[in-house]
Amino acid sequence: MKVIKKLGVIATVFLLLILSSPLFAQSGTDSGGGLESVIKIMIAVTVFLVAIIMWLVLVYSEKSETAEQSGFSKLMQLLNQRPPIEDEQKLLLDHDFDGIRELNNKIPPWFMAIFYGSIIWALVYMVDFHILGSGNVQEDEYAEEVQIAAMEREILNRSGSLVNEESVTRVDDVAALASGKDIFVKNCAACHGMGGEGLVGPNFTDEYWIHGGGIKNVFKIIKYGVPQKGMISWQAQLDPTQMQEVGSYILSLKGSNPPNQKGPEGKKWEESDDTESESGLLSDKGVGEIQEIILEDIDTDLAKMGEEVFVAKCSACHKINKRFVGPALIGITQRRSPEWIMNMILDPEKMVKENKIAQQLLAEYLAPMANQNLTKDEARSVLEYFRTQTN
Repeated sequence: MKVIKKLGVIATVFLLLILSSPLFAQSGTDSGGGLESVIKIMIAVTVFLVAIIMWLVLVYSEKSETAEQSGFSKLMQLLNQRPPIEDEQKLLLDHDFDGIRELNNKIPPWFMAIFYGSIIWALVYMVDFHILGSGNVQEDEYAEEVQIAAMEREILNRSGSLVNEESVTRVDDVAALASGKDIFVKNCAACHGMGGEGLVGPNFTDEYWIHGGGIKNVFKIIKYGVPQKGMISWQAQLDPTQMQEVGSYILSLKGSNPPNQKGPEGKKWEESDDTESESGLLSDKGVGEIQEIILEDIDTDLAKMGEEVFVAKCSACHKINKRFVGPALIGITQRRSPEWIMNMILDPEKMVKENKIAQQLLAEYLAPMANQNLTKDEARSVLEYFRTQTN
């Protein structure tokens, strides 16, 4: 009897917990639709009913006084509709197995309720997800998660959390350069001069750089320093955005011609040295089985097929006219060789491991390209579609 009372208390508490859960709360912040709330409630009710059934089975198995179990026996009889023991002889089937005979019992109503409930659930799911389309199937959930990740990444980019020596870019807006100047005056002028003319440290206003010019090299030196030359690492004192700003300000000092300039040090740095030349990019065929592609006039039918493949397989991460999870692809055939493009589509993992351009793209976008397992023909059709998307 004590066990029965305890189980009754547990079931009551369980019911109260479910009814007081957020699934039943009416809140304006609920992001799901009405149907989603109904589905959640159905799940909660199902779990509760399963718990009740388990509880009743435990109660039924308890051996207590006959008077105390009579009410539960009636309830179990209602749930199972099991015939009385006196009628079991009528239910015996004719066949036997090694002297063991089988009773032709009815399927319990509780089991049939779950069975038919599952059918109803399946119908609701099919209508909601595959006919009305108001529910998110797997592809939609993936696309939604990719969009959320892209938004989060954009926030991190703007906050500077993802800025490093590989992804940093030069900024030229007034506010950023003003901030960079303040940082320079407070932290750098003692060694490099108020105008960047050079004192203990090198001159920033000429065209010569000891460790290479350009924002990436300057950012790297600010971040890690050159201890053997007395240049300390600033990554503990400055966040990535501040290092980007002060680096951009330093580059803006070129040609300012302040008085008392220190003599040239290092090698003359040309702006083109900061990035690979267009011819170098177009000559890189990548790493993979595609070694040579001969392009002729654009095949419009092949390009249309490529567009369909692109929309189905690639558009979750790539947009033609804007940066998304991956780079914007407009004009890609003007920046990369056709062999490189196809090798990247067919085997992005190998490209990232062995190709310098692919590694630079991964460092910049921080999202490895997924292998969509396209065939050569599909990849070739996507390449043809890209040929129609030029600047």
